[in-house]
Amino acid sequence: MTENATATRDRLATLVEEASEGAIAAAEARAGGVRLSALGLTSLARMRLIDAVESEYGVEIDLGARGFALVDDLDALTAHLEAR
Repeated sequence: MTENATATRDRLATLVEEASEGAIAAAEARAGGVRLSALGLTSLARMRLIDAVESEYGVEIDLGARGFALVDDLDALTAHLEAR
C-alpha cells in the first residue's frame, strides 16, 4: 500500500469512528479483515459515512447494493478512492 493510500485508509477509519459516534474505534476499523457491519456499523452510521466520504473526497457513492458493499469494506473503499 502506498503512503497516500495508507493516509486515505487512516482518514477513512477516523470517518468510520465519527459516523458511528464512537461505536467503532478508528483502530478497530483499521485492523481490517472484518466488514464494518460486523463491527457494528448501523444503517444510519453507514449513511453518515457515505455523506462524509462524498463531502471530503468529492465523489458520489451509489446508494444501491454496490455502494453499500463498498462502504462496508475499508480496504475496498480505500482502493476505490485511490483509483479515481
